[in-house]
Amino acid sequence: MFASTGKAGRITDARASHALALRSAGIGHLTFHGLRRSFSLLGEAAGAPAGAIAQIMGHKPSATAEGYRPRSIDALRPFAQRIEAHILELANVQFEASQEVAKLRIVK
Repeated sequence: MFASTGKAGRITDARASHALALRSAGIGHLTFHGLRRSFSLLGEAAGAPAGAIAQIMGHKPSATAEGYRPRSIDALRPFAQRIEAHILELANVQFEASQEVAKLRIVK
């Protein structure tokens, strides 16, 4: 997730922020596509359904049957939380679900 300081209020090109994050973390090369692929695989490992993972990633339903099951943000939330908890557990980061919602924090 990258913050925006631009006039539009949203990121129009995240490459500079992405490059800065990679340098700060000491990571040589990691593409956005690689991040998306990793998120998908980690979501699957966390037990989230493929359709929910795809919708969290912003994909449109890819099959007719999935098109009949669009999930609301509230319906996707438990899957996103499950994926988040799984990723943090793999990274040995203590997960505190009771923390304030909508506040970003730096995890080292």
